[in-house]
Amino acid sequence: MKSESIRNWKEWGKKDPYYGVLSEEKFRLQHLSDQAIGEFFETGESYVSESRKKVLRCFGVDISEESILDFGCGVGRLAIPFAKMTEKEVWGIDISEDIIDRATGHKQVFGLDHLKFTTYNGRELKHLPSFGFVHSYIVFQHIEPKLGMRLMRQLLEHTRVGGIFQVQVTFGHRLPWSVHANFFLRTKFQPYNFLYSSLKHRKFCQEPVMQMNHYSPDKLFRLFSDYSKEVQVEFTDHGGHLGAFYLLQKTTSV
Repeated sequence: MKSESIRNWKEWGKKDPYYGVLSEEKFRLQHLSDQAIGEFFETGESYVSESRKKVLRCFGVDISEESILDFGCGVGRLAIPFAKMTEKEVWGIDISEDIIDRATGHKQVFGLDHLKFTTYNGRELKHLPSFGFVHSYIVFQHIEPKLGMRLMRQLLEHTRVGGIFQVQVTFGHRLPWSVHANFFLRTKFQPYNFLYSSLKHRKFCQEPVMQMNHYSPDKLFRLFSDYSKEVQVEFTDHGGHLGAFYLLQKTTSV
């Protein structure tokens, strides 16, 4: 299965791994400061704290007592706070070797021996244990839906029965037509992306495209119904890209 998203995210891992997660100029490698890195990881601390409260409220489960998998972990913005929260095993997984190298460097600063970062091939999640909390945030929209649905099922298989699965996925947008058309052209036509990138950066270059794919809620619910009888939904809006958090407690295996 050919996947442009795999190639793109390997490029982001080499060129701009922090900006690829939070698209603010201060997080570009050429602008990155110690203060910016601190702010980058502070956003992760806040997110992890809110996730813990949310899961406890919805399911009565304290994820600080669970083993955790963070899928699409990047440089560890969320995996590191998760590992600081729990003494159980935490894994962060990503497709980019460069990103995992950076994540491992950040992990060593905190001495988190129970945190493991690893790569995968972008298609198959093999040789993973089961986890009490499986999580992914602002990741699946960057993966083609057909491949993403396969990966999501594999993540559910690696969630233990009784464990919690939390994923954020986009389903649509309310962008101005001109913004959406520009994004579509960059995604589908490399010459257009080269021109756009060159004008933006005032030099000849081609920035990798950050795909924003939409998933069918109907297909998602059919998948989730194989593993749980109830799904909690919380809507998200990231700059006009519409999505939702889906939370479930796994009650059965397929």
